[in-house]
Amino acid sequence: MTIEKVVVHPLVLRNIFHKHHCVVKNTGRRGVGVLLGWRHGGIVSVTNSYAVLFKEDSVWSFDQSHHESMLRMFERVSERDVVVGWYSTSPEPHVNNLDMHAVFRKYADDPLFLTIDVMRTEMEIPTVAYLVVDEVNEVGSSKKTFFRVFTEVAPPPEEIGSSARSTLVSEMPIAGALQDTIESHYLFVKNKVRISVEGYDLSLDPFDLDRSLEEHFGSCGTVEYVDVPRHPDTNAISNKCSTVTLRGEFAEEKALALSGTDVEGWTVTVKVLPPAMTELMSGKSPRELALEYLAARNC
Repeated sequence: MTIEKVVVHPLVLRNIFHKHHCVVKNTGRRGVGVLLGWRHGGIVSVTNSYAVLFKEDSVWSFDQSHHESMLRMFERVSERDVVVGWYSTSPEPHVNNLDMHAVFRKYADDPLFLTIDVMRTEMEIPTVAYLVVDEVNEVGSSKKTFFRVFTEVAPPPEEIGSSARSTLVSEMPIAGALQDTIESHYLFVKNKVRISVEGYDLSLDPFDLDRSLEEHFGSCGTVEYVDVPRHPDTNAISNKCSTVTLRGEFAEEKALALSGTDVEGWTVTVKVLPPAMTELMSGKSPRELALEYLAARNC
């Protein structure tokens, strides 16, 4: 089944930020590590991670023996967590990442790749998830390429003892407190505009439709994500309604103004969708929602 969404536990980001700032930051290199979690249907939950010994000079390499030793240790702690992919502390994929991604297919059938911008200071999610897909060109040949997947940071899904959770929160001076992480997530979601797009033909190539929608709505602000429903086996477009997520001043008004316009031969219909998180419809601020969340869990 196609992965539709990646949910990253906030403490995963905390651990990666902490490791980068303590070990990698002053070397000028990027950090690489393994992502653990589980998959349910089209959703992947990333609940843990660990760094691996990685070199990237003339030829890249990472210590697979060290990785497998760490994996065995984590498997003794949690039988549920399995390898779901890997991460890199860089804002964009590197040229050798496709080769590295191929190595992780040994440990996961369809691994995801997470880029993490450890230098980002804005109040928004500093990570993007990718899958590797086959992109077919006009002459029929194909090549591997990274395809962006919708990513969100979620509050902790598992039950954690109060003392352990308090310890984790108190150790977060670099990545930010858990409250700030959750508030940042609420603020990020609140500032996004989700629109449904209709009018295209199902025979279109999904990659072409993705590109067309990103270009067409680029004038409305930053296009965060384009969700074109695809068949899990054939990868063909499976629904006449796609979702585009935007961010920027007056993005909603600008998107609605494009309803009825031409997109490479078809007429687009635009509708505004409710927020991705229903609690944002309460009118409460992101900080109020974060405090309520922590209070409900005795954090």
